Amino acid sequence: MWLYLSVKQSSKFNGTNVKLSKRGSRLARRILHMMEINSIGFTKGGKSKNTILRNFYDNKCLSKSKMIALSAVIHKLCNIIFAVLRDNKPFEFISPEQHNLAYQNVF
Repeated sequence: MWLYLSVKQSSKFNGTNVKLSKRGSRLARRILHMMEINSIGFTKGGKSKNTILRNFYDNKCLSKSKMIALSAVIHKLCNIIFAVLRDNKPFEFISPEQHNLAYQNVF
């Protein structure tokens, strides 16, 4: 399943009101969108539910529009889901720095 942002561009005009294209499964897009919204959201106490994805989203928002940042989070979620299914291991919250240290020791 692929997620694409539709392009609104003509000559020098670049549209900023873009939506995800209608390619792929509608149900899969909805599920991934709900996962994305829940993972970058906050709890009632004000803490982020998934700090790694929230930091990723905030960093993307500094240089990209909100919709592009949301698509990047969905892409990252798809990569996480694929890795969990491929390795047949449960998902663990680890920071990117811990991930790099763990794989430096392997190679």
